[in-house]
Amino acid sequence: MHRCQTCAIPLPALICTCGACLKQPPKLQRCTSVLSYAYPWQDLITHYKFQADLGLARSLGRLLASHPEVTEQLLACDALLPVPTSSQRIQERGFDHSLLLARALAKQTSIKRPVLTNVVQRKHLELAQHASKREQRLRQLRGVFSIEPAQVKQVANRHILLIDDVMTTGATLDALASCLLAAGAASVCAAVLARTP
Repeated sequence: MHRCQTCAIPLPALICTCGACLKQPPKLQRCTSVLSYAYPWQDLITHYKFQADLGLARSLGRLLASHPEVTEQLLACDALLPVPTSSQRIQERGFDHSLLLARALAKQTSIKRPVLTNVVQRKHLELAQHASKREQRLRQLRGVFSIEPAQVKQVANRHILLIDDVMTTGATLDALASCLLAAGAASVCAAVLARTP
């Protein structure tokens, strides 16, 4: 499926960037989605994320690694950064789904890039992003990500590739990219398993 190069929304062939991204360019330089968030992938990702089927991480990492655009992004980046999950969410689920996915991707490819952990902190949001409307997402994401001064050297002047499971509106990825760019990252791109329609 052909998609917008910066927000991964489906587009007709030969169009590289959607009207929304042309009107208000996101902080992400590029975003690749491997799948559409629909049956059967929606059920599989939900099972992985909310029912702790950790065995799926390897297969989902392989799906990411096998996509040609993700390969291009891996070649262009200096490091992978799983989209941070708040410590409360990790305690609720018992694992960090984005971190496991990023590590699975790193193991499935011959392109060796470090997986950055504990570089960016994420505040806990009472209302989960997947349960929020776009306006709520944007409002509650203001200031949600931060980087301790001692961690800035991990991202400064580096091309960072964000890894996540599902992209809905892109608000989370954009807020994280903004934080990283403010800390001196050279560029921020993203690769996600699935994009909602």
